[in-house]
Amino acid sequence: MTWIKICGMTNLDDALAATDAGANALGFVFHPKSPRYVTAEAAHAIVAKLSPNIEKVGVFVNASTDQVRETVKHVGLTAVQLHGDENAEFSHALFRKLANGSGRPTIFRGYPAKMFDPPAEQNVGWDPVAAGLVEPDEAYKGKRVHKIHVAKNGDLFLETHGFRPGVVSGVLLDSSTAEKRGGTGQTFDWERVQPWAGIINSISKLIVAGGLHSGNVQEAIHLLHPWGVDVSTGVEREPGKKDPRKLRAFVKAVRAMEEAG
Repeated sequence: MTWIKICGMTNLDDALAATDAGANALGFVFHPKSPRYVTAEAAHAIVAKLSPNIEKVGVFVNASTDQVRETVKHVGLTAVQLHGDENAEFSHALFRKLANGSGRPTIFRGYPAKMFDPPAEQNVGWDPVAAGLVEPDEAYKGKRVHKIHVAKNGDLFLETHGFRPGVVSGVLLDSSTAEKRGGTGQTFDWERVQPWAGIINSISKLIVAGGLHSGNVQEAIHLLHPWGVDVSTGVEREPGKKDPRKLRAFVKAVRAMEEAG
């Protein structure tokens, strides 16, 4: 079943409407420059009224590890989405701070899909190890996984022998820019990214975001086969305010794609 996240929650009515529509996760943006920004106190009040079965994802942009940890604890978040310039060292440090006896912390890493704009045979500077998606086993430490192989049929694949899952649980591809980290309402070139989506799917969880709505989400799923989809602008009346009808239509479109497949 495709994981559905409705992002940009700012009030309880929208959160309940999203869960009633069938969303698996809700996103809370803790980036002050976002029109969907919510304080930790407001998010805590919303989360307190939600079912424990709903995943609560905090979206952070260049916050410190201590800020993220304190917000996770105060609000009751179950996952973190890093959507800024955080590097692998940051992800590892955050993973250690969030880890506890109850299990492995869930950290998603957002990337602008435009990083894959160059042709596939060129180096795009993306390395799954540096991204925190995989880590080398002891015998492979020091080896860098960056070689992309091209099969006879033109498909791309990544050699991952000797590697285990890293601290980052999944990759969220978005149409974000340095100025606007998310919520652009614009799609990216799904066909262009398709080969790279296959690589991400082979080693991690791919989440697709950026300009999705009920009318195009099925095409995105058909082309990229993501583990999850993330929507904000496409189910809103205005920034920060959701439309119940659009929420239901979006979830219905995703589930209909699953039934058809």
